[in-house]
Amino acid sequence: MSKIQPIRPKFRLEVLSAEQLAAIRSATLDILERVGVHFPSERALQVFAAHGAQVDEQTQVVRIPPQLVTEALSHAPRVYTLSGRVEGTDLVLDGAASYFATDGCGTQTVDFAGGQRRASCKEDVARSARLADYLSSVAFYWPMVSAQDYGRLAPLHELEASFNNTVKHVQTATVVESRLARYAVRMAEVVAGDRERMRARPPLSVLICTIAPLGQDRHGIEAAMVCAEAGVPVGFMSMPNMGGTAPATPAGALVVAGAEVVSAMVLMQLVAPGAPVFYSLVGSVLDPRSAGYMNAMPEKYFLHAASVQAAHDWGVPTLAGGFGVDAAEPASWQLGRDSVYSALLVALAGADMVVGLGLLQASTVLTLDQLVYDDEIYHMNRVVAEGIDTGAEGLALDVIAAVGPRGHFLAQQHTRKRVREIWLPTLTHPAPAEAEGDIRKRARAEAERILAEHVVEPLDDAAQAELQSILAAAAGELQEE
Repeated sequence: MSKIQPIRPKFRLEVLSAEQLAAIRSATLDILERVGVHFPSERALQVFAAHGAQVDEQTQVVRIPPQLVTEALSHAPRVYTLSGRVEGTDLVLDGAASYFATDGCGTQTVDFAGGQRRASCKEDVARSARLADYLSSVAFYWPMVSAQDYGRLAPLHELEASFNNTVKHVQTATVVESRLARYAVRMAEVVAGDRERMRARPPLSVLICTIAPLGQDRHGIEAAMVCAEAGVPVGFMSMPNMGGTAPATPAGALVVAGAEVVSAMVLMQLVAPGAPVFYSLVGSVLDPRSAGYMNAMPEKYFLHAASVQAAHDWGVPTLAGGFGVDAAEPASWQLGRDSVYSALLVALAGADMVVGLGLLQASTVLTLDQLVYDDEIYHMNRVVAEGIDTGAEGLALDVIAAVGPRGHFLAQQHTRKRVREIWLPTLTHPAPAEAEGDIRKRARAEAERILAEHVVEPLDDAAQAELQSILAAAAGELQEE
């Protein structure tokens, strides 16, 4: 039985004031109209031109007037549901909860058996999906690494491994070509039951990355249009590097990223009005000493929290980044410090979705025990975000009066009930019988236990067979080239 415990903050963090939020929106609209965004897709250019945008066919730059942006995004739903395939796994994106997911797109795995680093494969996707299916911190699953043993078909094999190893919603960031997208849509229809049920309760959503600064990927944007027309929720992630592919300020990066993401969401509404879309931003900082990539920086944390407000200002759900820091080792001081900042701030800001659990070295390396570490950090953040209960049960006036001066609370029924509700961090504070060994051994033992004992509710035989048929058809079409 899979369980999901989202973060439901009792208080909110606002990084941007109303005036600052208005300034970000105004600046983004100005860039969209005056500078424009590169759309290297003939179909996208035709759609924009047909709706009154200024299209330069030679440079493939689209300039979008503010009224077209506003009109198009008025059709985008603020609230919709991402579905799993069993009861209790639906995620309502209404701003009341933050749903977290694994990180994705890693390329290497530290092998559990020998401890050696190697290229990732499909079995890594399946194993991490089973682990994620068990952990209540994970509300939906990103295939954590690439199925490199399947070449060009890797994105579809990642989906098949995911659907067969978790009942939770699956979101992919690697289906970035229109023909792959059509097969992915068909897989989602099989898992949902049919096309109409897939539209009503999509078990799959898709994330497409933009190209900073102010650009779109041709294959990605064309895959996104396929998904939008099919009713598969599709989001767009900008990854500005402050000082490199974006201004060296969080506000400037937010404007560049906003123009990229908003222009793509506008296109989806022009192609399929009412298509569910979401806004995503994951930033970084240029190291001024080496031109290297710095992930765990205060500017990034503020940028991510601000992007949540910006997304909601545009009237759409948001997917924020958390956890995926550039620490090299699990159970490190740096990882503990940065994961708290990155994950807690965006949850308090009201992010609908957050990705990032489980990978190291700037989201490139999978170690399965890292998911167990991040699960514990997540639940610590969840308890913090829930705040303090000041209702009758929380104040416990009758209990205090019953105990009186110089008494104790151990024998009180209230204590027996409420102490069992206290979440216990078992890695850092294990039960006395489990306290032997260091924290790394406990994390590894827990990951091994879950993989050995947890059973995922399987897809029915017909659905599994149909997924195999889809993979075979994709292989026949795409590997012949």
